[in-house]
Parts: sequence; C-alpha cells; structure tokens
Amino acid sequence: MHQLEEEVSTLRAKVQNLEATPNVRKASTQQSFASKEKLIVNDVAQQESVEPRDWEKILLQTWLPRVFIFVFIIGVIWGFKAASDYGWLNDFVKIGLGYLTSMGFLLIGYKQMNQKREVLGQVLLGGGIAILILATFAMHSLYGMVGPTIAFVLQILWVVGGAWLTVRFKSQALAMISVVGGFLVPFLIESSNPSIYVFVGYETILFLVFLYLAIQQRFIYLYVTSFVLLNSTLILYYGFSPNIDQAFLLATSIIIQHAVILYFFLTTKLFRKVQAVTVFSSALITYWWVDSVYLSLSVTLFLLLGLATYGVLSYLWKYDKRKIDVLATSGLLYLFLFIFHFVHEDIIAVLLLIQGVASFFIAVKYDSIFNKVFAGFIYFVGMSMVFFSSIQDPWSIESLQWLVLLATFIVGIWIVWQGSKENKFKALTIGGLIFTFLSLVFVSQFTMAATDGLPYETQTIWLSFAWITQAVITIVIGMWKRFNLAKYIGVGLLVLTLVKLILLDLPFIPIQFRALLFIVLGVIGLVASRVFYRKK
Repeated sequence: MHQLEEEVSTLRAKVQNLEATPNVRKASTQQSFASKEKLIVNDVAQQESVEPRDWEKILLQTWLPRVFIFVFIIGVIWGFKAASDYGWLNDFVKIGLGYLTSMGFLLIGYKQMNQKREVLGQVLLGGGIAILILATFAMHSLYGMVGPTIAFVLQILWVVGGAWLTVRFKSQALAMISVVGGFLVPFLIESSNPSIYVFVGYETILFLVFLYLAIQQRFIYLYVTSFVLLNSTLILYYGFSPNIDQAFLLATSIIIQHAVILYFFLTTKLFRKVQAVTVFSSALITYWWVDSVYLSLSVTLFLLLGLATYGVLSYLWKYDKRKIDVLATSGLLYLFLFIFHFVHEDIIAVLLLIQGVASFFIAVKYDSIFNKVFAGFIYFVGMSMVFFSSIQDPWSIESLQWLVLLATFIVGIWIVWQGSKENKFKALTIGGLIFTFLSLVFVSQFTMAATDGLPYETQTIWLSFAWITQAVITIVIGMWKRFNLAKYIGVGLLVLTLVKLILLDLPFIPIQFRALLFIVLGVIGLVASRVFYRKK
C-alpha cells in the first residue's frame, strides 16, 4: 500500500506539471509581447521627442562668428593699408597694434574654449593665429623691420602654437588655419639667397607633422588638406623656377609623402575610402614628379621599385579585400606606366592588351570592382591604340596587334561568362556584337592591305568574298555550338554584304563578277535558310 501511495503521488505531480506548463508558456509569451510593445513605444517616444533643428544656434552661434572673423581680418588688412597710405601711424605702432590684437584674440578665445563656447573660441583662436602670421609678414616684407631668419623663426613659432592649440582643444578648425598658414610661410619670407634645401625640408617636415596630427586626432579634412598643400606648394615653387639644379629634391619630398601615406594606409583603419583614393592619387602624382625631374634611367628604376613594392604588399595583404584593391591597382598602374616608359612603341598595345585581360581575370577572381575598372581602362587604352592603327601590310606588326586584340577579347568574354552568375547572357550578347564589329574591321583592313595595288573593282570583290566567308564561319560556329546569337550575326553579315553590293559596288563591278557574287550570296543565303528550317 505504501508503494502504491508513492506512485500515485508521483503521477499526481507529473499531471500538475503538465497542467502548469501551458500557463508558464502563456505567461512567457505575454511577457515577450509586453517587452516588444514596450520597445516599440520607447522607439516611437524617442522619435517624437527628437527636437527640431535649432536654426538660431546654427546660424548665429556657428556660422555668424566664422563669417565675421574673416570680415574683421580683411578690415585689419585694409586698416594697415590706409594707415600706411595716409601716414596716420608709424610702422612700429602698426605692427604693435597687430600683435596686440592677435594676443587679445588668443586670450579671449582661450577663455571662451574653457567656458565651453567652442565655436566662438575656435574662431577667435584661429583669427589670432592668422593675424600673427600676417603681422609678421608685414613686419618683414612690407616694412623691413626684421630679416628673413627672424621672420622665419617667428612664423614657425606661430604655426607650432596653432598645432599646440589644436591638440589642446582637439579642434580641426584650428588645425586647418595652422596648416594653411604653415605651408604659405616660405612664400611670405623675402630672401636674397633662398635655399631650396631649407624650403623642401621645411615643407616636408610640416607635412609629416600635420599628417601625423590628422591620424592621431582623426581629422579627415586635415589629412586631405596636408596632402594637397604639399603638392600645391611644390608645384608653385617648380612653376616659378623649372630649371633649378636641385629639382630632384622636390620629387624626393613627394616620394617621402607617398611612402608615409602608404604606411598609414596599411597600419591604420581610419577613413578608409579617403585613404584609398589618396594612396592611388599619390602613386600617380609621384610618378609625374619623378618623370618630370629625374633622368630616364632613374624613372625606370623608380617604376621597377614601385612595381616590386606593390607586388610584395599585395601578396602580404591578399586576404584584406579593402587593402588588396588599392595595392593591386597601384601595382597595375606602375606596370602600365613601365610599359609606356620602357617598351618599344610597336609592342606597347600588345602588352597592354595582355596586361588588361590578365588583370581583369584576377579582379574577377577576387571580386574587386576597383581593379575591374582599372583593368578595363588598361585594356581600352591598348584596344584604342590597335583600332586607330591601320594595316598597311598584311604581314606586319599591326596585323599581329589585331590578332592579339581579337584573341584577348574572346578571353575576356570567357572570363565574364565564368565569373558572372546573373548576367551571362547579357555579357555574351554585348561581347559577341563588339567582337563581330572588331573582327569585321580587321578582315576589311587585312583584305584591303592584301589586295593593295589591284584595281578598285577587284579589291571590293575580294572584300565582299571576305565578308561572306566571315558570315559563313559565324553561322557554322553558331550551328556547331548551338549558339543562336552567332547564327543571327552571320545572317546579319550576309545582309550587310548584300547592302554593300547594291549601294556601293554595282556601278564598278563587271557584270560577270556581279553575277558570280550574287549567285554565291544567294546560294549561301538559301542554304542558311534551309539549315535553320531543318533545325527548327
């Protein structure tokens, strides 16, 4: 009896658990719905609680001081000019007032920054730095109160002060004012014996400092501005003195710039798109500088070094898709430039076609859009060189170029066919039509070159036979591979040949050849129609 009572108790507990389970599930479900409803209500409340844009703050607190600080600086400049023209103040008083004004701006701006009025503080601090640079320029260049060495040291101190304020308050606006003023400092100093070593060294160091500052503070505009300003100042210097003996120093500075930009691109993950564009642009700009000022042998060595560097880096970062796109494309750029610089012009087009299709194969394999575009650009350049070089001799380098073009184009269609899953038919259709056009141009040029020296009526007869032969081959390939587009293209070539015979050739061809051409063309057309009918 005791054992039976224990079993009954066990069964009763199980029944109670089974009855309680739906209630638990129901409660859990209700709780889940309640939590979701609560989240939805909170999201709606947050959306409703979003404050409208405060235009008064944007216009009066943000943009108003920025506009009027420039108005004030222009007024200061005009005031200096008016005081000079009318002799109201002597030179020492004018410079003193300029420095006092800048110091006042800096003190008030510093106070505004500490009181969390950041926009107004940044404007005042930036205006103070700008007035310091202008006052020093006037003291040196306009009034001759100090020599170039003292003026240069003072200008560097103002730029360093702007950089310190940038770090102190993490203000990109201050950094922009400092970097612009810093790059312009050498042009604000008049010297009877300027040194290109000092100029290039100063500009390069200034770029390195502000680029590092941009990376550390995550200032994207400072990053781009420092890159642009170094190139701009060096181009400006080179434009005024293109025949200087030490012009290689300018290109050396740009090489250093490219190396540093590439280093930060590989070691940081900040504003990747901007860095990618900057690296590729820097690679192209660096080549332009080297090609402009270095000797031919040095340019060749530079391209080989760049090609080897980007080849190694592409291998090391092959699993990082964001970086491999830029590295591989830059390597293709240097290979493209090396071909133009080193290879004989007769085979440039062939090498570009091979490089373009090989690069396209790699780009499709790694699904790199950027590399696809650049590979297409390389191939297009090679194709244009072939297309606009007419065949004068059937057994010439031009005929070889056309054969390579047609072969590589077929390979390109195959690459797209293998790599595309959704647009195979579209790619095959467009590629087939373009290939037909290219092959028709090649057949026409080759035939006319082979029949050069014969009478015109004989040349046009051979050309018609060549078109008919191409049409037949195209139809046969379409029937063999069960490719309808090829069959339709072949028929189109037959129709094109017929139109040519009627509109262009009839007045010039003797009647016996006219009869032969029409008989051959008619027979082929009927046979093709019969084949289509049987196939259908």
